Amino acid sequence: MKQKIILLILIVISFWVTSTSLSAKNPPEKVKIEITEALKTWNAAAKSADADQCMALFDDSENIMLIGSDKGEINKGKTQVKAWLSQLSGFAGFSWEMDSITIDSNGKTAWVFVEGTMIVEFKQGGIRRTSYRFTGILVKKKGEWKWRLFNGSIPRGE
Repeated sequence: MKQKIILLILIVISFWVTSTSLSAKNPPEKVKIEITEALKTWNAAAKSADADQCMALFDDSENIMLIGSDKGEINKGKTQVKAWLSQLSGFAGFSWEMDSITIDSNGKTAWVFVEGTMIVEFKQGGIRRTSYRFTGILVKKKGEWKWRLFNGSIPRGE
């Protein structure tokens, strides 16, 4: 009888641990606020068309990636990412209206999914607005959220 009770307790504990670890958890509100602020900082840096300011928001790792929406815009490592970001200086700025933001995090790593509109401002005047989505992975380093991966895309047919 004692063995059956112990076995039953172990099964219940195993089920509880498995279901708890597999279930989706919302990150704490504090983490959502931090990551939302990181997205706003990213938006402001891109709008300023300052490659150094944008680069400072990436993790200090050679494993960073920035993938744009055009063919061939796959940039791996600091050198390639910096080169792509330097192209921003040819524009008056990029920014995003972030209509929908989804955030998940384990406290040290976060992923984001953003839907909205990309706004490209041209130095010679004019603005182009395009439906845009981006996903990203951010890592928390020294109290700051830094990009490890940015992947942007224009929804098909738009």
